[in-house]
Amino acid sequence: MFSAMEETVQVDLWHPQSGTRADALITASWDGRDAGLSIAAPGLGMTLTARGRDLFDALQQLRMQLEPMGWFPLCNGSRTDCYPSGMARDMGGARAVYELQMGKAGRFPLVGLFEPAPPEKVGTVSEQDAYFKRWISGPKARD
Repeated sequence: MFSAMEETVQVDLWHPQSGTRADALITASWDGRDAGLSIAAPGLGMTLTARGRDLFDALQQLRMQLEPMGWFPLCNGSRTDCYPSGMARDMGGARAVYELQMGKAGRFPLVGLFEPAPPEKVGTVSEQDAYFKRWISGPKARD
């Protein structure tokens, strides 16, 4: 039997055009079927919410609200080279994502969705989806 989870994590928001960072709190909930996220950035006077089939999907929905404002969450779920597996999505609500390497197969590092990520690794939702599509359809060599 699955028990619902709710957690609040601190995540930095980054505005690449100005180089500004802002503190934000993301509250995440997942009940095994549906995920919800809310983000509060008091310094920006911003509060947003999003829903999805899992935490990764909800984070992508949240990011699509932030992107037009120029803000990017500095977390692994926003990295262009990170994506959850189907099993991670179904069994754990996508609380963790894999660090994918183009042209490689095998076991990749599994990292927390909301753990910090460096600015040079994050991108838009469309860049992340495009990277995953290139990775999944491209040739892969095993180490």
